[in-house]
Amino acid sequence: MVALAIFATAAIAFTKVAMQYTQATSNAILRTKAQFVALNEVALMEVNQEWLQGTQSKQVTQQGETWQIDKSAQSTISPNVQRIEVQVSLFNAETGKVESGVTHVVFFNPKAKA
Repeated sequence: MVALAIFATAAIAFTKVAMQYTQATSNAILRTKAQFVALNEVALMEVNQEWLQGTQSKQVTQQGETWQIDKSAQSTISPNVQRIEVQVSLFNAETGKVESGVTHVVFFNPKAKA
């Protein structure tokens, strides 16, 4: 009877550890996907030589998920360089709401030469 109680306690503890591992792995995969989405947005701005005024939001479907990308521009010491903050959040298409912010990227965007 004692051995059965010890085995049951160990099985419950192992189940909790396995659930935590699965959740941590799932969160890591989601953060990695969000990072790729953010870096894709940065690359797109660089390729298109986009100069952002104020803020901008859009939704995209990439990496098998729907994401909301919020960008904001801030001036820097140089008038030819701006600081861009890119926030990527998971977007729930069923509710039409942003679920949670997943990643945040900051980069410096040079103005295109004429």
